[in-house]
Amino acid sequence: MGFSGKTSKITSIVAVLCILTYIVAITIGIIRIVTNMGERRNLAETEFNDLAEKATSSSVFLDFMSEAYQETIRDYLDASETLSGVIITGTYGEYAFERQAGDTITWINGSPRFKTGLVFSGGPLYLPLRIEGQRNVTIQAVYGYLDYILFQRTLRDILLIVLAALVIAFLTLLVELFFKNKAGEPIVSEALGSKARESEAFGEDALGSEAPSLYSPRGNIGWESHTADRLSSELHRCASSQSDLAFLAMQWKDTEISDSQYSLFANEAAIFFKMRDLVFDKGENGIAVIMPDTDLEQGISQVGEFHRRITAKLPELDDGNLCIGLSTRSGRLIDAERLMLEAFTALEKALADPSYCVIAFKSDPEKYREFIKGKRPRHH
Repeated sequence: MGFSGKTSKITSIVAVLCILTYIVAITIGIIRIVTNMGERRNLAETEFNDLAEKATSSSVFLDFMSEAYQETIRDYLDASETLSGVIITGTYGEYAFERQAGDTITWINGSPRFKTGLVFSGGPLYLPLRIEGQRNVTIQAVYGYLDYILFQRTLRDILLIVLAALVIAFLTLLVELFFKNKAGEPIVSEALGSKARESEAFGEDALGSEAPSLYSPRGNIGWESHTADRLSSELHRCASSQSDLAFLAMQWKDTEISDSQYSLFANEAAIFFKMRDLVFDKGENGIAVIMPDTDLEQGISQVGEFHRRITAKLPELDDGNLCIGLSTRSGRLIDAERLMLEAFTALEKALADPSYCVIAFKSDPEKYREFIKGKRPRHH
């Protein structure tokens, strides 16, 4: 093997090493960013719990939602590392707080809502607050799970490593060209493909694409497959706080609705029931809703009001065709599957009975406890 052949071999080895360098640098950068995202999620939960405690304790010596009370919430939000927006819902209204005005919260019909589709934004986190003289007070927050300073520093480090590898590959290629031209041999080098491979290494697949949407494309509400898991979480929370919960399922019968009508239907449900992440697709033309801190009477009242509202928004659909089934926790230790079954059964009865468009499943807690005891295995 001549000297030019040796240089070609060296160039090929350098090209492979450069590619490996690109891959290792990008992999380490991604691991660093993903690890930091996880740490920020944990920190956000800690800061949110601290904020909830602060909001509760401050109400002892400050009037709830007085200017001084609100200033306390703003100060904590500004001092936090991760939280970007907070909404507190009280008996007499809703109050919004943002780190940067207009970044995370929008107002819909006079009510604050977290903007959907925020890039690198997590949440909302949710907790009830125990405030003297107030009922059903809750606090929600969203947070940023990307540290932009760390991201920029990591990107800079990756680019410096890649640049260094490119310089080495370029110098190696120049040496090979020099000796091959001197020997009069044709130039074929693996290093020529290094720039193309560099582009591939820095493509969208390497840096990662945007995470899939939390909401379904048709209704911009929760996916149907997520209903049971979220209901289980909410039931656990309500059981811990000894509060009630309602679950409803609604569906249009004998009516085909277009995508635009369904989109309006879903959006009105998200607005009316106030938490988009607790509203879910159900089949082709139905919606399911989780209603925390809501008993049977409140649930019936709210679904009746929503029924009147949506049929007024969609007058082209027969108002008798929207059927709703409802069930509540009612002090029971009940699992999500059972509560969903009760609401779906009530919905089926409403779909089959032309006399009623809303049917609620009313449980007897004592009989339910006896039913649960009867399902447990007996030991002799």
